[in-house]
This record gives sequence, C-alpha cells and structure tokens, in this order.
Amino acid sequence: MTTITMTLSSPDVVLKDGKGSLTASVTNGSAEAERVVLGAFPGQVTNPPSTTYATIPNPLRTIAAGATEQYVVSFDTAGAAAGSYPVKLIAYSADDAPEDYADQAHVVTLSVPAAEAPKPPAPFPWLWVIIGGVVLLAVVGLILFFIFKDANVPDVKTKPQAEAVKIITDAGFTATTSQTESTEAEGTVVNQTPAGGEKVGRGSTVNLEIAAPVRATVPDVLGQRIEDARAAFQAAKLQLDFTQGSQCFSSAFEPLFRPCIVVGVNPDVGSKVNQNALVLVRTEPRLSPIFDPLPNICMTNPQACVLRLQR
Repeated sequence: MTTITMTLSSPDVVLKDGKGSLTASVTNGSAEAERVVLGAFPGQVTNPPSTTYATIPNPLRTIAAGATEQYVVSFDTAGAAAGSYPVKLIAYSADDAPEDYADQAHVVTLSVPAAEAPKPPAPFPWLWVIIGGVVLLAVVGLILFFIFKDANVPDVKTKPQAEAVKIITDAGFTATTSQTESTEAEGTVVNQTPAGGEKVGRGSTVNLEIAAPVRATVPDVLGQRIEDARAAFQAAKLQLDFTQGSQCFSSAFEPLFRPCIVVGVNPDVGSKVNQNALVLVRTEPRLSPIFDPLPNICMTNPQACVLRLQR
C-alpha cells in the first residue's frame, strides 16, 4: 500500500440552498508517481445505502512523488430534509480497493438548516412608495441621460477578467462574461462585443469572452482493438493506461485469432476532461470469426469454419 494522505479545508459544511463545497488536499508520500482516486462514500451503513450528495470533478489523477493535488468536492442536498448527513472521503491508489484505506477515511458532516418560518406581512408603506417613486423617476432620468450619451467602448482584450470588468463598468457600461475554450492564458479576455473603440450608448452591455482551458472528449473505443484505441486517444490528446485486471496490452500476439479488445473505459466515453489527462482502459483478448478458404469443407462442416465471438 502506498503512502497517501489527505487534509480537508473543513470537516463540516453548512449548506446554503442545499449546496456547498470544500477542498481536499491529497499528498503522495511515496518515492514514485501514483495514480490516486478521491472517492465519496456513505458515512453510515444503511439499507438501502444512503446517498453521498457529492460530486468530484476528475477524481482520478496521477500525483508525482511528494506532490500534493487539490480536489474540489461539491455537495448538493436539494430536496433533503433538515439535519446532518455524514459523508466519507477516501483517497486511495487506483490499483487498490478503497476498503484498504478505510482507516484513513475523513468524515465530513453536511448540515442542512431548517427553513425559516415566514414572517407576518407588514403594513403597506404608502409614504415610502411615493418617496421611492419620486427618487426612481430622478434616477431613471439620470440613467436615460447617460444611456443616450454615446461613448467609446474600452479595448480590454488580453486583460484579466476582473480588471476588464472594472474598466468596462468604470466607463459607464454593463459587463457580462461568458466562457470559451481557448489556448490563450486562462481567465483573460479573448474577445469582446462591441469591439474596443466602437461608439455605443453609455450603459450598453459589453460581453466579454473569457479564456477557459481547452477540454478533450473521451473517445468511444469500446470494442476496438487496443492499437486503434491508442490512435484515437492520441488524436484526442489524451493519455492511455490500463486498469488492474486487464488481460492483454497489445494485439502483437495472435492478432488474427485473439486480438486485444477494449471492454471498459474510466472516465466514461464522452466525458469531458483536461487535455493530456490519464484515461484508464480495461482490455481482454477476444476470439474473432475466421472463415476457412476451402468452400467444400465449409459446406460439409460449417462449425469447423466459424469461431464464435466470445463476450
């Protein structure tokens, strides 16, 4: 068993509107790189098993010797009754079972507060409505004045998001942001609409497209020969490795009769992961249908000519 340790940003999470999160720091204390999985498990033994309410993006990672990885664990207990819900977090080697690390589990307590009782309605404040109406008219007049006064949109391309938003709002515009995959520096502006230098009404909305890391999609290689799977992973800019229990690693042996076939993928086919992420496959040798070139033998003894595919 490798030396894998974990610390949590907090052992308790008080949920707001049923949602919350924490950070788990996982350290590989061994002298070699280790494939590590962070898993969430029910904190109590119940029948049927209780839910963990947890989501862990990219739970399987390769951690260098002596290095530490930060995992963000999100919780969503929407629909759950008020109370406390224990969840176990276990960091374990991908080559071992999580039960082998049960003594290193960290229990996180999720607290779902009770809904507040509605307050009795207050008397309608007519005086404040009148005052508010007057103030609102004055504010609307000022806003309309600035809206109809054209101004040049600042050029904020390549600037960090926070700085770009401040520049846009300080110039009298409204800034909105959207994420777009890009090879530019993460968190910087790669495009803006309207463009920098364009003259529009003050108060108009300027949309900023913020660079996000380019993501790769796990290709569908189930049922393919391992050589074809390797090529698909290379084209998708992903790394391929084998899970424990894989029975073959290439079709170099008996390529015609028992090719090495992919029968499982982790993360699942179609999942979005970072480029160059490690994806595990499980392989097995499978029989292929072979037809005898002598038609007279196949006609007299068809069973001798076909090897059925074993699943």
